[in-house]
Amino acid sequence: MPSTDASRTPPDGKSFGTRLEIGWERATDHLPLAAVPLLSSLLAVDNVRRVRSAEGVNIGVSLPFPAALPDLWTFVNVPSPGPGVHFSPTIALLPVQILLQAALVAGLVGSVAEVLRTGRYDFAANARRYFAPMLGFVALVRAVTLALAGPVVAAPLLIVFLIPAFLVLKYLFYATTYLVAVNDDSLADALTRSYRLATAGGPYLSYGAGYLLFAAAVSLVTSAFVVNLGLLGVAVGAVATAPVALALTFATTEFVADLDANERGDGEVDGRGGGFGGAEGFGAGSEGFDGDTAGPGGEFGADRDDREGPTTADDVGETADEPRDDYWDRRKDGGER
Repeated sequence: MPSTDASRTPPDGKSFGTRLEIGWERATDHLPLAAVPLLSSLLAVDNVRRVRSAEGVNIGVSLPFPAALPDLWTFVNVPSPGPGVHFSPTIALLPVQILLQAALVAGLVGSVAEVLRTGRYDFAANARRYFAPMLGFVALVRAVTLALAGPVVAAPLLIVFLIPAFLVLKYLFYATTYLVAVNDDSLADALTRSYRLATAGGPYLSYGAGYLLFAAAVSLVTSAFVVNLGLLGVAVGAVATAPVALALTFATTEFVADLDANERGDGEVDGRGGGFGGAEGFGAGSEGFDGDTAGPGGEFGADRDDREGPTTADDVGETADEPRDDYWDRRKDGGER
C-alpha cells in the first residue's frame, strides 16, 4: 500500500536552489511555454491600471508561495488604490478572466508535467484535459479572495489579520494544481492531499519557504522597476520575468511529482528521487516542440498523429514495437531509459 508518511524527505534531497537551477535549464529548452506567463501578466488589467495610476516613488515586496500560474505579478507588490471602497471597472469581465486563467493554468501545468514525463507536450490537449479541475480551483481562489475582501471594506483594520490568513491558505493548498497534472487527481483529492502535505511540514514547508524567499528577493527589484516606470515597466517586466516564472513552474511540478511518488512509496534509495526523471532522459530539448506540427492549439498545439509513442492516457497501450511500460516501474527497475 502507498505510504501515508507525507513528511519524509524526498530521497534526492534537492534544495530549492538546485531545483530552480534545473527548472531554468528546462525552461530555456521549452521557451515557447514562457508565452503563457507573459500573456497572463498582460491580461491582469486591474494590476496594470493600478500601476499606471501610482503616484510618487513606490518600493514594496511580495511574499508569494508557489502559484498555479506564476507571472510578473508574482514578483510585484501592486500599489493599493487608497482608502475607501473601490470597484474594479472590469468586474463584469470576471467570469471571462476566470475562464481564460483556468485554460492557461491547465495548458501550462499540464504541458510541464508532460515534458517531465515524455520530453514533449501538446498545450492544446493539456488545456482541454485539465480545464475542468483547474477552472474549479481558479474559481475557488477568486471566491475566497472576494469573501476575505468583504470584511476589509466594512472594517479596514481587519486587514492586519486577513493578510496572514490569506498567506496561510496559499501555503496549505499551493500543491493542488500540480497534483492534478502530476497524478490526475480530482480537484477534491488534490485539495485534500495538498492540505495533508502542508500540515506534515517537512519538504513541503522547506520548498515553500525557499520559493517565498526567492520571490521576495526578486520582488524588491521588480516592484520598484515596474511600479515606478508605469506602463513601460509593465511591458519590460512581463517579458523579463516570463522565463523565470516558467522555471519556477518546472521546479514546482517536479518537486510535487517527487512528493507524490514518495507518499505513494515509489521513492528511490539511490539518490535520484522518486519523481519525474530529467526530461533529457526522454530525448527532450528544444526539439521536443516542433512548431511545424502545430495543431489546433496554434503555437502550442502539436499533432498527436505525428508523434512517436503514447503521450496521453488515451494513447497509452501496447504497440508492436514497444510494450506498455509504467514510468514508475521503470524507475524502480534501475533508472530512466
